[in-house]
Amino acid sequence: MPARSPVKLTKRAVDALSVDAGDTVVWDRDLPGFGIRVHASGRKVWCVQTRRPGGGPKRVALGRLADMPPDEARRRAAEVIDRIKRGLDPVPAPPAPEPTVADLAERYMEAHVKVNCRPGTVEVFGRIVRLHIVPELGGLRLSEVDRSHVSALHHKMRDKPCQANATVGVISRMFRLAEAWGVTPPRPNPCRSVRRYRETPRERFLTPEEYRRLGRALDAAEADGSVFPTAVLYF
Repeated sequence: MPARSPVKLTKRAVDALSVDAGDTVVWDRDLPGFGIRVHASGRKVWCVQTRRPGGGPKRVALGRLADMPPDEARRRAAEVIDRIKRGLDPVPAPPAPEPTVADLAERYMEAHVKVNCRPGTVEVFGRIVRLHIVPELGGLRLSEVDRSHVSALHHKMRDKPCQANATVGVISRMFRLAEAWGVTPPRPNPCRSVRRYRETPRERFLTPEEYRRLGRALDAAEADGSVFPTAVLYF
């Protein structure tokens, strides 16, 4: 079908367009590269065609007339034409979803704790993350977490003040690293002003069975020569 002369693609002009068979593209008079494909069935689809830097023409469908009025189609066409001429994808990729606390906790354990801490610390922090942080806060996006969430978790663990304080400490370190890693913008740490519980030092003595086990271990070490006798006497 012969190409039609460009027209100003207003709502009235587009509504009046029709073809008897097949389809054709009608281009806009004012915005080069902006057009609408008209089908004999009555279906009309906005489109864009322009040249890429150092390349051939590229045509992109923007959407149906039924879903996109002319003013919106013209605005989107201008954006797409500009992106194609600059060598970019016609439509920018959607932003990556914001990480959750569970995502951050996993990265914190793998990229920081397991790399920099002793096995005992890895075990302790892993247990805090697994038993307390992820069950309570794991589903929240990082931007959603504020002091109220941390304070509520801290209060919930008030019968175990040492664990409660340690949990807040881990969350605080996680969010400091999240900012350093660039996965959350600079913001006040959600653990700020969460008042820690007073911790009472505990003194513990070995049970009789633990004393016997220690004695047997020292006797065995002295017998096989793996420990100096003076060290056994010291213990």
